[in-house]
Amino acid sequence: VLFAALLHASWNALIKTGTSKQRSMLLMSLCQLLIGAMIVPFLPLPQGSTWGWIILSGMIHGAYQLFLAYAYEQGDLSRVYPLARGGAPFIVLIVTSVVGFDQVQGTELAGVIVLGIGILFMARGVFTSGESRRMLPFAMGAAIATASYSIVDGLGARLHGDALTYVAWLMMMS
Repeated sequence: VLFAALLHASWNALIKTGTSKQRSMLLMSLCQLLIGAMIVPFLPLPQGSTWGWIILSGMIHGAYQLFLAYAYEQGDLSRVYPLARGGAPFIVLIVTSVVGFDQVQGTELAGVIVLGIGILFMARGVFTSGESRRMLPFAMGAAIATASYSIVDGLGARLHGDALTYVAWLMMMS
């Protein structure tokens, strides 16, 4: 998990430091597509309604990538990344609690609430530090997209029954 977090933060830093955030995001997407293309020949083809979930998730991932690239054009990595990534668990908690997909209890709930409070403090800093607030809607759009694809991918992978195949084909679509 820590290695995955390091990889994720690293590719976000690469996008932020690129001269064109959109071009950097496109290059990352192409790398993701190549990785997926190397994996899918060894896996079964998804069947039936799994394709709908994969396509929906691919579209949501596309929106996430656009929101994130625009957020990085407007704000600093140290502000955008925590808001865009850290807001998603709080949104997922709210949505899944209302809809009833999963039950979150005890320490899980406390962890998400503490994270949410930390995110609110991060967002508050934008209003008190004189930073441009233009990145906020884009960072929040990225957080909403992250929450959305997290829910869609969870449901789609469960429906398909094989998370590796689902994710490999998703990498080809997003």
